Amino acid sequence: MKDLRAVYYSKQKALIHEIFQELGGEAFRKTLFLSFLGARICYAETPPLSLFAEERFRDPEKLKAFFLRLKSAGHGSVFAHSPLIWEFKSGDPDPELLASLYKAWFDPESRKLQLNLRHFAEVMEDGDFEALIGPGVMDESFLEFEAWYLEGAELKLIFSGALKDLLPRFENLRETDLLATRRVTVIRVPETEPFGWYAVIVEGFSRIFSHQFVRHTWLNFNQRSHRYTSVDQFVIPPSFEKAPEARELYREEIERGLSAYRALISSGVKKEDARFLTPQGASTTVLATGPYFVWKDFVEKRAHPKAQWEIRLLAEALKSYL
Repeated sequence: MKDLRAVYYSKQKALIHEIFQELGGEAFRKTLFLSFLGARICYAETPPLSLFAEERFRDPEKLKAFFLRLKSAGHGSVFAHSPLIWEFKSGDPDPELLASLYKAWFDPESRKLQLNLRHFAEVMEDGDFEALIGPGVMDESFLEFEAWYLEGAELKLIFSGALKDLLPRFENLRETDLLATRRVTVIRVPETEPFGWYAVIVEGFSRIFSHQFVRHTWLNFNQRSHRYTSVDQFVIPPSFEKAPEARELYREEIERGLSAYRALISSGVKKEDARFLTPQGASTTVLATGPYFVWKDFVEKRAHPKAQWEIRLLAEALKSYL
């Protein structure tokens, strides 16, 4: 068996250095917010779009320190949400280089390559990485990005416009009901042609759904962790709504399971172990990002009668906005 990491990194470093020398901190100035969201969504019990009100995001120095800690800890996956477009201006790109870049996309016609911040975080020295993210921790241009917000059992469109006008909706939103409200937010990242880049935040979907969702491995994912956050809400299937006795039985069972879960935690059991007895209908939150054609592939595969209802509902909703 071969460990090819050193071979891949040596090829990537030259390209990353070239891009950094040309673009510097402009490379990810407008898209760092997605890496922050990817990191925080794992540990947050609050709505994802409320996280931008946190001091660690609003304070540039604290945000920079946060990113540097993530890099040092090797949490590269969170950086994959921030895209970059690079054009090869002369010569043909090395096929071995392209093959070594994980989840990078190359368009032969435009000679453009779509990378993400993970490619940089994994090969750059800390000092260069700090210089790379410096301008982005102070940038707020993402607030003008186009966003759509859908809510409810049928995911009806509630909002369409600039992200800055959507954020206030979530500032003081706290849910106490046992059954989760379904929410989807779509953010379109501009200046990413010819690939495009969409961020999709799903809330109030079950862990059954998320097991299916993360199988679309061309996308980048981060998900709320029940190692670190409490299991507190659940998703009810539409078929239960049509049978009152099923709805009542389900509610009784999740209340009993939740009571046992809380009793375990009170007795000193860690959340990561107490969650073993929680039902699969536990609600979760997921951030997924990727280029247009990858989302198109997702929609084509899941907006299908044989797909299970949750993931089909998401695919059919996204079909209208992609």
